[in-house]
Amino acid sequence: MIGGWRAARGDWRLALVSTTSTAYLERPGRHAAVAAVWSHTAAASGTSWIGADGCFDLIVKIGARGDVSGLVYTPTASVQRTSTLAGQRVVGVRLRPGYGAVLRTRADLVARAVEHVCRGEDLEALVISALEEHARPPHVVRDLVLAARETRGAIRLGARSSRTSEREIQRACRVWLGMSAKSFLRIERVWAAREAIRMGTPLAQAAAELGFADQAHLSREVKALLGVSPRSLRAVGNLQDLAWPAR
Repeated sequence: MIGGWRAARGDWRLALVSTTSTAYLERPGRHAAVAAVWSHTAAASGTSWIGADGCFDLIVKIGARGDVSGLVYTPTASVQRTSTLAGQRVVGVRLRPGYGAVLRTRADLVARAVEHVCRGEDLEALVISALEEHARPPHVVRDLVLAARETRGAIRLGARSSRTSEREIQRACRVWLGMSAKSFLRIERVWAAREAIRMGTPLAQAAAELGFADQAHLSREVKALLGVSPRSLRAVGNLQDLAWPAR
């Protein structure tokens, strides 16, 4: 399923998208596992590109005619395109990488999310309750996410574990990250490249420092996962491409 709109970290902020007339608001979560709580309102129909970020979202859509639906957005290792209808409002709670099983294993969560929104209740509170009732991610997943952030996606799984523990990591990642460990590390490296580019690092230098084969390899990966060219990252053009996305 496709869903999820990304914007800036911090208190509620407004973001504008070039592909459609829309308004986006986001604030940080109240729980360590919640990256952000967000809402999106479209004044006109259009499409947006959603970059791969490794995050699960619990999403509720409210149509212009009052129809309400919900879904769990499962992260992918490629850029996705989503359509927005005029007058549609979307609200969501984004979990940080590693907590996806909380949304995947609760069969009643989407229906309860729709009820919460229809009653005007706090969607984040529902997610926090589910987080507190659910087991924590296994240490192999927590360690992988932490090491991926610290090394900017440069860790080698085989060098860090035996064959048995590597299989354990892969099984756990499928459940808690929604993808393989290799795909998650690929996303982390591209987001590290994105940050470096936005800070003004030359493309060739960023490619060398982050372990890409060359500048062309970096460009292909950024395009495949974020949907834009590396050079365009400095000129904000879509929701996923704002300065400090929460993930």
